[in-house]
Amino acid sequence: MENITIKLTRDNFDFRFKQYEGMFFNATLDKESEIIKYKITKDEAGLGLKEFGNTHIKDNMIYIPQLEAYIDLNIAP
Repeated sequence: MENITIKLTRDNFDFRFKQYEGMFFNATLDKESEIIKYKITKDEAGLGLKEFGNTHIKDNMIYIPQLEAYIDLNIAP
């Protein structure tokens, strides 16, 4: 299992929904599962919960539903 945290900034992403700018996308990747549980939080520690749900990985890219975008895990900020 691997934990990832991605800061959602305007510098890195073209936002359709400004309410996610400055938030953090936290997920735990399990190579044995196709379903990834995630949460979007107000802080890097993952305590100020804004949203949560399930997503998936496709070709080493994780889908973030709120941004309607895939993010390459090899170059994730």
